[in-house]
Amino acid sequence: MPKDIDQQAVVRALESGAATGQGPLKRIDTHMSHLFLGENRVYKLKQNRRHPFADMSTVEARRQSCEAELAINKALAPDLYEAVLPVVRAADGAIRVGGEGEVVDWVVTMRRFPDGALLDEIARAGRLTPELVHEAAEQVAAFHARLPHRTDAGHAADYRRILEGLRRTEAEGAAALGLQPGSEALFAALEQELARQSPRIEARREAGWVRRGHGDLHLRNICVYQGRVTPFDALEFDPVLATGDVLYDVAFLFMDLRARGLDDLANAAMNRYWDAAGQAEDALALLPLFMALRATIRMAVAVEAGDLTDSARYRQLGLELLAPARARLMAIGGLSGTGKSTLARALAPRLPGPCGARLLRTDLLRKALAGVRPTERLSEAAYRQVGRANVYQVLARRAREALAAGGSVIADATYREDAPRAEIEAAGGGHPFTGLWLQAPTAVRVARVAGRRGDASDATPEIAAAQVEPQHLSPDWRVLDASPGVEALVAEILAAQV
Repeated sequence: MPKDIDQQAVVRALESGAATGQGPLKRIDTHMSHLFLGENRVYKLKQNRRHPFADMSTVEARRQSCEAELAINKALAPDLYEAVLPVVRAADGAIRVGGEGEVVDWVVTMRRFPDGALLDEIARAGRLTPELVHEAAEQVAAFHARLPHRTDAGHAADYRRILEGLRRTEAEGAAALGLQPGSEALFAALEQELARQSPRIEARREAGWVRRGHGDLHLRNICVYQGRVTPFDALEFDPVLATGDVLYDVAFLFMDLRARGLDDLANAAMNRYWDAAGQAEDALALLPLFMALRATIRMAVAVEAGDLTDSARYRQLGLELLAPARARLMAIGGLSGTGKSTLARALAPRLPGPCGARLLRTDLLRKALAGVRPTERLSEAAYRQVGRANVYQVLARRAREALAAGGSVIADATYREDAPRAEIEAAGGGHPFTGLWLQAPTAVRVARVAGRRGDASDATPEIAAAQVEPQHLSPDWRVLDASPGVEALVAEILAAQV
């Protein structure tokens, strides 16, 4: 077995560049590791430290952790991760990465991405866009789809053990600061919600939604590398902690966006993941629990680090996520080119729900039913095969399922016929319903349709010009002039909801 030495000697050798044969390296300390950044390569050294959730106090434990990190992250970011190398003390006493000598520690080597490439850095600079968030959600959904199903984990009891571990982490961190734990209300609310959702958790486990996922999927662990959004730095030290429902995995991303006040991007990430992963609408019921549990992880880690400001912030977010909220249904109708989808995206983050409203759009449902990509144009034969009435029935059914799961819904469609409007009104099932009918001059609509690029709608300027307004709308539908900008429309609609 390798002999444990004072790790500070390894840190000094890496930071000075002596261990790698280059100039001084930039050092970054994280909660569990030391990172040493060279011009083209990064060396990651696990801190010699015993945590409540992981013991890294021996060289062998750190070697195993490095090997595990390389294995899981190769599946996520094969172009970023290179190798696990020993840190040795040579015969002359020098400490080097690789080569002959006594093994005194281990490092993971990675290619270096440019400064400012982390989504965390991009967000703090105010440059995080829906497009980047959409790509992140798609990458995570594709990663989850490749993973084997697990039925030996993801029980409700496993999440209960996570809660118990977080209680201990907070208690030990608070004791070290001479304080009492401050999260009893949060833990009580989590336990209550976990008990309520246990049957759904077990059903999803049996249905194959439990996988060994990333485990630590926040914005500091996602970067843009070689032009692609790339999740990396998956949790490696405890496979049990990283194994659970895929929604528990991606909930970290949603929670992190909410914690930064980026509610619009949290909504964009949730909706894109739901569509890309083919999640059932009733699974929305698990988001408050899973996002609050992720916030609680951040709270406990902050207490352990002595950061009482962050711990209070995450504690409050966890309580907000678990607070009951009455879901509502909003239908946005209008002829092609009135801006329905743009308005829906702007309103969705503002409706009740941990990530706002679920966006359901007939254009996307039609493509999914036909088995094609959202931007792939359907032929007339394919349209007949899918069936217009069938698409509206699926829209109403999925809206009912989402509402029953506690999720607000915005249902986006043209609703030119009476039957689809009546169907979506009935889908509310007692939930608050708002119908919005957008109108705009034909010339405006045609110009908007002609300017679309990469959109799921197959409407052409000719189709838009030929459409006719319905003659009768029920009192549940409010007619709005869609000619002004979307910001003015949103303000008008929200003011009427108060």
